[in-house]
Amino acid sequence: MDDLFEDICMEYLIFDDVTSNILLMYPYRLINEKILRDNICNMKKIIREYIKEVEQYSRCISVIPKLIWDSQKTSMQNEADEHQRKADEIAEQMNDGISPYAWYVKKNFDEYIDSIHYKADYLVYLDRI
Repeated sequence: MDDLFEDICMEYLIFDDVTSNILLMYPYRLINEKILRDNICNMKKIIREYIKEVEQYSRCISVIPKLIWDSQKTSMQNEADEHQRKADEIAEQMNDGISPYAWYVKKNFDEYIDSIHYKADYLVYLDRI
């Protein structure tokens, strides 16, 4: 991702309720591509749901080593698997029609790109599969 694109577009996704700050990054050369623009509209509708499922999965996985009983561990692993399954389904929707690219998410983005400082709770970036 660091040197993926020479010229990139950076835009913040705006939501009615400001619960998290999400930054979108994709190659500048694709800015006017209808397929990408349509996909961004679709992805924007479900990206927070995807992030929620990934966060829930991570939370479940981090709890498992702290549990004592095998039955608790199995139950938590099953819950984690369900969140992963949901995240995978949402990812398929997010990436529908944009192969050979896919959207990826990075948490806590805080970097300079072309001497401009960008900070966001999440970076959603387009990359080749």
